[in-house]
Amino acid sequence: MFLFTDNHKSIKEINTMFSAGTLIVDETYQRRSVWGEKDKIRLIETILLKLVIPEVFFWKAETDPETGESITHIVDGQQRIKAIASFIDNEYKLKKQYLLDEGIKEKYGNKFFKDLDPDVKTAFWNYRLMIIEIGQESTKDDIVQVFRRLNLTDFNLNDQEKRNSISGDFAALARDLSEEPIWDKKHLFNNTDIKRMKDVEFCGTLILLYRQGIIDQTDQKPLNQAYEDLQSGYNEAETDKEHICQAITELEKFIDEDDILKFVKRKAQLYTLFSVIFYMQREKIEINDLHVKRLNDFVKLYSVFDNDLDMDGKLNEKEKNLYDMLKKYKLASSEGLNKHTNRMIRFTVMRDFLCNEDESLTEVQHSLYVKIEDSKTEKDDNNFMITD
Repeated sequence: MFLFTDNHKSIKEINTMFSAGTLIVDETYQRRSVWGEKDKIRLIETILLKLVIPEVFFWKAETDPETGESITHIVDGQQRIKAIASFIDNEYKLKKQYLLDEGIKEKYGNKFFKDLDPDVKTAFWNYRLMIIEIGQESTKDDIVQVFRRLNLTDFNLNDQEKRNSISGDFAALARDLSEEPIWDKKHLFNNTDIKRMKDVEFCGTLILLYRQGIIDQTDQKPLNQAYEDLQSGYNEAETDKEHICQAITELEKFIDEDDILKFVKRKAQLYTLFSVIFYMQREKIEINDLHVKRLNDFVKLYSVFDNDLDMDGKLNEKEKNLYDMLKKYKLASSEGLNKHTNRMIRFTVMRDFLCNEDESLTEVQHSLYVKIEDSKTEKDDNNFMITD
């Protein structure tokens, strides 16, 4: 039977538990903290105004029979509790531009917790939150179900944050891969991406790419299915992780150049490069300096390519073949990015650029680049003359 009680706890009681590690967030089903500074400040403003904030849900997961110490999970309300704890730790101040109440602005604007008057601090410590305490007889599956139901109507939860409430082997591997140092080292995901678990979502997509090859992902069904189907019995998880981590290591060889790094920060291009790396792994093609140079040349051409240029009669046969390949790639990168057809076009073009053994390719790439630049200059000059 699912039982719960409701009561109140003071901020002092909750903060003591949180600081001691007896009140925790279980990230195996919770989403990451996504509140910005404005959200945190307005929560503190509500407390200073002695207004009510929504209840939080706790689950006393386990109790040590010898010491009586309990570990309590925050099932819902982690953002509120983290915001309160970090304010107490003086990690942010009450910036005036985010405060709504004029009285609060005047009294507390731009102050840290340490700057508050003693009587205000005392009232803050004694502010009581409504707590829904779920009975200890509940199971982890019960708690995950509660979390998911609490967020059914929360339109701020994205698909990956909802998926994260599904624990299991596939979910664990996606999270493990998202902790690889390269993502942070090369800033491949911004802070918002990380908060909203877009890095975990991309790593889940990488697992699918490695296991199934290039697939259509115009909706969330493939990832949702993988989270469900591979909750348990994912016997190849360690082997898959080894190969994907090897591909991540190979990726680092490619993205030393700033232009390439800028190019792959677009996730469609990053996905395409990984699809080529997986191909090279399967074909036992060892990545060398020539492959890196070829990608650099490809990115350079891609950056100047313009569909509206008139190149008729200006290109020799090899240059035209290269130009047509670029045109296909550009079109496949402009819309329907996750369609199977467009993913395959991008993969095929990039693979053919990188793995082409024709020694004259570098010279052809250079001459095509020069002709595109010349045509763009000519087009700009003509437009200037017409405007003038």
